[in-house]
Amino acid sequence: MTEAAENNKRIAKNTLLLYFRMLLTLCINLYTSRVVLDKLGVEDFGVYNIVGGVIFLFTFISSAMMASTQRFLNYSMGKNDEEGLRRVFSASLVIHIVFALIVIVLVETVGLWFVYYKLVIPEGRLSATLSAFHFSVFATAFLIISFPYNATIIAHERMGVFAYVSIFESASKLLIAFAIGWAAFDRLIFYAFLLMLHQLLLALIYRGYCIRHFRETRFRLAGIGRKLYREIVTFSGWNILGNIANVCLTQGTNILLNLFFGPAVNAAKGLSVQVQNAVNQFCTNFQTAQNPQIIKSYASGELQYMHSLVFRASRFSFYLSLVFSLPIIMKADWFLGIWLKDVPDYAAVFIQYTMLFNLIQSLANPLITGGMATGNIRLLMGVVATFLCLVIPFSYVALRMGYSPVSVFQIQLLLYIVAHVFRVWIVSRQIQFTWRTYTVEVLLPILLVCVLGFGIAVLMSFLFKEGNLNTIIFLIVTFLISIALIWQVGMRREERKAIAKFVIDKLKHNDKENS
Repeated sequence: MTEAAENNKRIAKNTLLLYFRMLLTLCINLYTSRVVLDKLGVEDFGVYNIVGGVIFLFTFISSAMMASTQRFLNYSMGKNDEEGLRRVFSASLVIHIVFALIVIVLVETVGLWFVYYKLVIPEGRLSATLSAFHFSVFATAFLIISFPYNATIIAHERMGVFAYVSIFESASKLLIAFAIGWAAFDRLIFYAFLLMLHQLLLALIYRGYCIRHFRETRFRLAGIGRKLYREIVTFSGWNILGNIANVCLTQGTNILLNLFFGPAVNAAKGLSVQVQNAVNQFCTNFQTAQNPQIIKSYASGELQYMHSLVFRASRFSFYLSLVFSLPIIMKADWFLGIWLKDVPDYAAVFIQYTMLFNLIQSLANPLITGGMATGNIRLLMGVVATFLCLVIPFSYVALRMGYSPVSVFQIQLLLYIVAHVFRVWIVSRQIQFTWRTYTVEVLLPILLVCVLGFGIAVLMSFLFKEGNLNTIIFLIVTFLISIALIWQVGMRREERKAIAKFVIDKLKHNDKENS
């Protein structure tokens, strides 16, 4: 078997492991959101989303550093540099510890001032909000310090670890959600405290696994060198710039909606983000399995193979997002009615727009990974981040002019599209592919599937009347038609053959084990 075939087999195996993890965690997380909303109430749920947002905007910065760590680890693996692996991990751990301390200082000063004087907090809830705020600070610090270990597991393509730990993580969060109802004191404070302990436990689990299985995670300060610190920090700095744009698109708009409309609208946006994250896992899992190979193939000089990975990851990520986004877009109100007892205003339309965001973002991440593989991301992050950060001033002006909260999502959608055009232009020059190739390999297939999928779904919506049974039938038929369109129209013949062969081989292997 060729090396490329072995890599593809590994990617397929890791993707299946991640999907096994995702399907279980998706069901658990959606139900957990329902329980938390019911136990906390709409106002406290909105308060935690905005306070947690103020804290966790720093995790966007740290997650950029994690991606940088993974890039340097995978690059060292592509070069077969074991000593480089050790130095990269140790340098990254030092950087993350320092950053966690900086976050604590900044959030407990500037962030605390913002909560006191700027956020709209319901009367009588300031004390509980501040307690939740402090617990969230330490939860964030534990999360940041665990990122180098997470990056190492991904770099080694040990996706099974994430499958098991993530199932544990989701199950324990569900227990926390039920435990809120048992609290003899303020439920918001109790919820934030348990989440802090939960994050500490997860950090210890990841650390313990890495120290036991990967020699490079046994920290040594000696021999790292200033040059490596500078390279990682510089690379992370530009990556952070890109993540600041994501902060603007999430927590920045969350704060704006709070200032203009209060916590109730934050609750609706919080629900839309949870649905977005849940659906986004279908893409993220596939991309997580692909990313190490994209970076390793660039490090080893295999550009043609790298291009095929980037294009395939882009198309398949879009398809995975479309299969689940399309039914939600068409029947958002019905899903919310089934999911929640009390549905906040604007929740349905917010969710519909976030599904469109997911479709565009599914195309962005493989390109970003391709750009990161080169080590030169200054132009990519600088130009794209500039466009995305414009969402804050544009949204502020729209809200000051009296437009509804929906206008914020409409502005985001437009800027997502513009940013992606520039993203393709920059990365195509970095890793040497043409616009024509990207259009033929990615854009034309996904546009054809998308137009046919939405067109058929709209036509079918006129055939199926209202009612739970008709809606369920509509959703099943829509799902199956989407799969058929992707298989027949969106995939190449060799891809269909490869998938069919993989499934057949897997079934034969299982039959042999059972016989």
